[in-house]
Amino acid sequence: MIKRIMARLQKSSVETTLKPFHKTLIEIHALGESLKSLSIQDLKARIPELDTQAKVFAAVIEASHRLLGMRPFDSQILAGLALFEGFVIDMKTGEGKTLAAAAPNIANALAGRKVYLLTFNDYLAKRDSDLLLPLYEFFGLTVGVIQADMSSDERRLAYQSDIIYATAREVGFDFLRDQLCLYSHQIVLTKLDVAIVDEADSILVDEARIPLVISGNVNQPNEHLTNVSKAVRDLVETVDYNIDKHHSNVHLTDVGTHKIEKQFDCENLYDVEHLPLLTSVNLALHAQALLIPDVDYIVKGKNIKLIDEFTGRIAENRRWPDGMQSALEAKESLAVKKEGQTLGSITLQHLMSLFNKVSGMSGTAELAAEELYELYHLTSCVIPPCKPCMRIDKPDRVFIDNHSKDAAICQEIDAIHKTGQPILIGTPNISESERLHALLLENGITGQLLNAKNDQDEAHIIAGAGALGAVTICTNLAGRGTDISLGAGAKDLGGLHIIGTSRFESRRIDDQLRGRSARQGNPGSSQYFVSLTDKLFNHFTEEEFGSIKALQGELNAKAALNKKIAHAQRVIEGANLERRKTLHRYSEVVEHQRRGFQKLREDILHQNGVEAFIEDVDERWQGLSHINNDKRTEALVIVVLYNLDKVWIEYLSEIDYIKESIHLNGAMGTSSLFGGSEPYHVFIRQAHEVFEQLIGKLKDAVVDTFNGVVIDENGIDPDSELFDMTKSTSSYVVVDNPFNGMDSQVAKKFGQKMKKLGF
Repeated sequence: MIKRIMARLQKSSVETTLKPFHKTLIEIHALGESLKSLSIQDLKARIPELDTQAKVFAAVIEASHRLLGMRPFDSQILAGLALFEGFVIDMKTGEGKTLAAAAPNIANALAGRKVYLLTFNDYLAKRDSDLLLPLYEFFGLTVGVIQADMSSDERRLAYQSDIIYATAREVGFDFLRDQLCLYSHQIVLTKLDVAIVDEADSILVDEARIPLVISGNVNQPNEHLTNVSKAVRDLVETVDYNIDKHHSNVHLTDVGTHKIEKQFDCENLYDVEHLPLLTSVNLALHAQALLIPDVDYIVKGKNIKLIDEFTGRIAENRRWPDGMQSALEAKESLAVKKEGQTLGSITLQHLMSLFNKVSGMSGTAELAAEELYELYHLTSCVIPPCKPCMRIDKPDRVFIDNHSKDAAICQEIDAIHKTGQPILIGTPNISESERLHALLLENGITGQLLNAKNDQDEAHIIAGAGALGAVTICTNLAGRGTDISLGAGAKDLGGLHIIGTSRFESRRIDDQLRGRSARQGNPGSSQYFVSLTDKLFNHFTEEEFGSIKALQGELNAKAALNKKIAHAQRVIEGANLERRKTLHRYSEVVEHQRRGFQKLREDILHQNGVEAFIEDVDERWQGLSHINNDKRTEALVIVVLYNLDKVWIEYLSEIDYIKESIHLNGAMGTSSLFGGSEPYHVFIRQAHEVFEQLIGKLKDAVVDTFNGVVIDENGIDPDSELFDMTKSTSSYVVVDNPFNGMDSQVAKKFGQKMKKLGF
C-alpha cells in the first residue's frame, strides 16, 4: 500500500514529459518536407529505403494525406511515437486515435513484426481497418480482420496478415481453441508479438479479471434447480432471508432454512450429504434476491442476456459462473440447462502477457495509470489535444433521495430543452433509462431512448443526438466508438449538454460520458446529478453521511459533498484494484500450470517427445507393425493429446472446487479449517497437489486408451470418442469473482488506509 502511494506521488506510472518525442517530431517534419514534391509513385518507391522510425512516420504522414485526405496533426504523431515505444496514451475522445495508430502499426510491420490492433468490439475492428486499408496496402502490408461469426479457415487466413484487427476476446478464444487441436494444421492463430490496445483501460483494467472460457456443450435439463427456484420464489425477505446493506450478499434465516428443509424433506440442510441442495438453494436465492432484471440482465427471446455495466450494452457470450446462469434461467421460468464442461480458460490479463510488446490508447488512461503500471508495468502519457477543450463541467448537484433528484433532473431538462440546446442524458442501467424516459413524457418532453433493448438502432439515434432540440436518454456509451455531430445552430447554443443521472463507481466512466461533448474544440457542457441513495454510496456507513441524510431535498454544501463523492470513488477504485490483484494471485497459480502444460502439449502436437510414449505402448505398437509408421505415430499423438486434455479438464474442475471450498469456509467463518494457514497458501498447496496427482496418472491412461482404440491403415476412425470432446464447443466470458463476499470489507479497509494517509 505504502509503495503504491509513493509511486503515485513520484508519478512513476505517468510520463510527464514528451520532450523525447518532440525531438523526433521535428525530425519527421524535416523529412516530410522533402516528400511533399514527390509523385505518389515516387513516394512508394522510397518505401524500401525507410530504415529509421522518423522516415517511416514521415512517409506515413504524406501517404495518409494523399490516399485518405487526412494529414495527422502533431498530437496524433506524438501519440503514434508513444505507442511505438510501448506507452499507453491518454488521448481525449475525438482526437483521432484511429489514425494515430496507423504509423506505429506500419513501422512495426515493416520491421517484420506481427501487429495486433485490439479493439473493444467487432464493429470498431471492421470500421478502423476499412478506413486505413488503402494506407496499409500502399506500404505493401496485408490486413486481416477477425469477426465473431468467421469460420476457422477464414480466421487462419486473416491471422497470416501483417496487421490484424480483432477484439481481445476473439484472439483469446482462438488461442484457447488452438490448445484443443489434435492436428497441427488445425491451428489458426499465429505468433502473438505486438499489440496496440484501443480503449486500453476498459480492456486491460475493467475486464482484466474476466476469464475467457471454452467449454464442451452439455444440454441436459436441470429439473432439480427448477424445483429449488420455485421454492425460493415463495420465501419472504426479512422473514426467510436477509440481504446485506451493500446488496452483495444474501443468506437464509432460521425460519427460511426450516421451510427449505421441510419442502425437500431433509433433516439438516447444512449436513455434508445435502451440500448439492444447499448449493442450489444459495444459487437460486442469489438469483432471486440480488440479480435485477433491466439492470444486471434482460430476457430476450428464450435466453438470458447479461448487461455490461461499463457499456450498457448486451454482453454477448457472457455467462455467470458456477451455476448462476442456470439459476437465473430457472428464476425467469426458462428452460434450464446444465453448464458445459470447461475445456480451457485464460484471463485477458494473462493473454496480454503473451505478447512481446504492448501499448494502448484511451480517452481516460491517466485515471487508470496506476493500475496499468501495477498490472502490466505499462507507463502512461498524456497527449495534449489538438484544440483546447471548451467544455464547461458544472459542479455536481447532490440530493438526499431519488425523488428529489428526479424532479430536479426533469426541471433542468425542461429548461434547457426550451432553448433548443441538444441534451444527452447518461443513466447507469436500462431500468433507470426507461424510468426517466417515462418521467419526461409525463412532463411533455419527447426524447430518444437508447439502451441494450434497442442498441441495433444506435447509429440512427446517435446521428441525431446533436441536433437542435434533441433529447437523448441512454445507458453508458463507453467503448462504443460514438461520435456525436452537432446540428446547425447547436454550436451557438453552447453545443451538446451532458447530464449524468448518477456517478459511476469509476471516475473514468464518468469522464467517458462527459467526453461525448465538446469534441475537437467545439463548445459543450456537463453536469452530474447525485443522490445519496445511489449505488456508489452502498459501501459506506451511516456514520459517514448520517448528519446530512437527515436533511431534505437538494444539499448545498457543494465543496464538502463533492469531496466526499470523489473520496467514495477513490475508495471503490482502490478496492477494485485490491480485488483484481487478489484474483490475479489465484489465477497466476493456474496460469503457471497452464503454460507448462501448454508447452508439453505443443511438443506432442508437433511430434516432439512422442517417442517416450512408444516404449510404454510397445506391445500394441509392435502389433501394428503392418501399419505405416506415420499413421501409427499420428494415432499415438492423438491418444496422448486426448489424455492430456482430460487431465487439464479435470484439473480445472478440481480448481473450481478448491476455490468454492475456500470461499464457503470463509463465508461460514470456518477459517480454522485451514489449519491456521491463509486461504491463498492453502489454494497453492492444493492446486499443486492436484496437478501432480493428475499428471502422475497420465502414462497409465495413455496405455489404456492406446490399447483400446481401433487403429487401421487410415489411423484412428474420425468418429471415435477421442474426437467427441471438441466436436461441439461454446466460448464465453464469465465474471470470475469467487470471493465477492470480500468486496465490502476490502472497500472498508482500503478507505481506512486512505484516511490514515491523508487522502
